[in-house]
Amino acid sequence: MGRASEQYPFAVIASVVAVSVLCLWGSFESYQFESADQQQNRDPYMISAQFVRLEPLLPVVPQGAEMGYLTDAQPGSVLDSAMFLGAQYVLAPRLVARGVVHDWVLGNFSHPADFAALGQSNGLRLQQDFGNGVVLFRKER
Repeated sequence: MGRASEQYPFAVIASVVAVSVLCLWGSFESYQFESADQQQNRDPYMISAQFVRLEPLLPVVPQGAEMGYLTDAQPGSVLDSAMFLGAQYVLAPRLVARGVVHDWVLGNFSHPADFAALGQSNGLRLQQDFGNGVVLFRKER
């Protein structure tokens, strides 16, 4: 076997070295950019805040429960999506589905309201208000 310079032309070796260096440089630049962005925007959808808000609900609702979901957020908005997906994430393995057809219904609100009256208008009974916009309803029987 001969040396690399005898098997491959100099241009090929130089190209491979140049591409390798550019790939490494790009990786470092990308890492620095992402690190700076993460420092400025640690949790833009406030998922970590959902753990604090929804934690009191965990011991009350059984792990295998299927829960309905009621909110005051505009359907399809970023706030609605962030609140709903955050609730699904925090409350797993409980199943959270939009609507009020299940026995347990999570009320996840962004503004204060008369939650008992809101629940009653949806055929629900207010079981517990955990504060901070988190309410647990039960289906009226």
